[in-house]
Amino acid sequence: MNKVKRNKLASIIGAICLGTAFSSTSQAVTAEFDPATNQVEIPVVEVLNGTSSQFFRATLRLAPDGLLDLISADPIPPAKGQERNVFDAATGAVHFSSVSALGGEFYAKLRLVPVEGPLRFTLEQLVNNTFEGCPDFATAGPAEGTCVLSGELIGNITLTKNTQWILNGNVFVGGDNDRQSVITINPGTHIFGQQGNDFLMIRRGSKIMAEGTPDNPIVMAGALQQGPGEWGGLELHGRAPVNGCNEGVEVCELPNVAVQTEFFGGNDPLDNSGVIKYVQLLNTGFAVRPDEELNCLTMNGIGAGTLIDFVHCHNGADDGFETFGGTVNLKHIVATNMDDDSLDWQFGWQGAAQFVLVQQSDNFGDNGVEGDNQKVTESLPRSRPTVSNMTVTGSASVRDRQAMLLRVGTGGRIWNSVFTGFPVCITVDDEPTFLNAGAPGSLSGELTINNSFVNCPVNFREGDGPTFTVAEWFLSQPGNNAEVNLGLNGFLPMAGSPLIGAGVTGAAATVITPFIEPVDYAGAFRDENDDWTQEWTFPVIRR
Repeated sequence: MNKVKRNKLASIIGAICLGTAFSSTSQAVTAEFDPATNQVEIPVVEVLNGTSSQFFRATLRLAPDGLLDLISADPIPPAKGQERNVFDAATGAVHFSSVSALGGEFYAKLRLVPVEGPLRFTLEQLVNNTFEGCPDFATAGPAEGTCVLSGELIGNITLTKNTQWILNGNVFVGGDNDRQSVITINPGTHIFGQQGNDFLMIRRGSKIMAEGTPDNPIVMAGALQQGPGEWGGLELHGRAPVNGCNEGVEVCELPNVAVQTEFFGGNDPLDNSGVIKYVQLLNTGFAVRPDEELNCLTMNGIGAGTLIDFVHCHNGADDGFETFGGTVNLKHIVATNMDDDSLDWQFGWQGAAQFVLVQQSDNFGDNGVEGDNQKVTESLPRSRPTVSNMTVTGSASVRDRQAMLLRVGTGGRIWNSVFTGFPVCITVDDEPTFLNAGAPGSLSGELTINNSFVNCPVNFREGDGPTFTVAEWFLSQPGNNAEVNLGLNGFLPMAGSPLIGAGVTGAAATVITPFIEPVDYAGAFRDENDDWTQEWTFPVIRR
């Protein structure tokens, strides 16, 4: 389906045609059904396409088979700053946050029907926005409008924004490779943990469908929302390849380092654990044992079929985004005020990440990025992610931390990135890491960095077992720069910044990976007008 059709499709969304007029509680978002023509007029719909969006006025028609056909879609000026209708081209979902119909206020979701010919969609959800009691899979909470989740959740269940959902202890979705289940979380839904060991885990074979929108992100937080460690976090278990098993094991499966009765890993690099999009994860992290913690978003053996985009981790007691092996790809991720590392990989992660913003606290925290393979440094598959367009910022007031630490034999391909503000920008540690990289002038291609910038009191440092200097390694590769003022206003490049136009483009960009969008700038943002963190993130980002 071509891009024009997909964009037009978005405008269809207004058609929750129930034979009656309906409107949103937001002044600008209304829709009217004309029974004489079977047509629905929708004045405002935002069509999401990565970090950009377009707004349309649309008309659709109710067909005899009950589906809705797009009749027209005309561009209109942007209408942000209000609750609005949203079509997400990446997921095929169209969202009404509050629709008046049949005497009530409803959330409605439409879904693109993948057929040839006229663009069509169907009604997937219609949920009353007024609390109607707890469903069978939950128990009544301590106050009106609250429901408690505990134990195993089996089947297809939906968490809605009309309820405050409370986690009680370890909450699991599905069995481990059996009783496959799906938990759907609607835009604007709030989920709260009560204490450090409360977490939500999606087991192997099950899925989470957490689809928020820019104006109605999903929020998962501690009850107080005051500090780190108020609840455990979100744990995903998948069936993609990992390393760390004994030699000769055909399919490597590992126990969760914090919850050792739960396993992850397999042999399906395209495994699909669902969708996490426009989600805030706040006040996470819990030390189950020394050096064995729950993180903000832990991805254990997660496959490339999973969609993770526009996710904000804030105020975590341990790491922000941590991958244990797998092939999962991440885009538009934000980590702020992590007690430990903001982006951490190990156990053979071979996925990708693009458009990454890290803001470490001025007073605590460890590294911005920490990349490992595994304690058995030659364990295969070796960690070798592709990471592009990172802006990693920190403070020199906290000693002995670095913007990026590469160690324990990791590989990796790093492109178009910016490291600044930390005491040290880049450290390479452990002899196997150096050997895996090759040598300046004769690199192996297993650990590379291109078109990237550093600006720290100490730009480069070697850890144990160096076979070259990190400065030689960095400066021997194309497009890197360690001697320039970055021209940043907060994390956004100002006019004239050397980051603008510094990204790898053309033929060189085609060798990165299909997941990575070719862009002509270094860092996570094109310019001062490209702040894709606005509206959907928790309001703590230092701009």
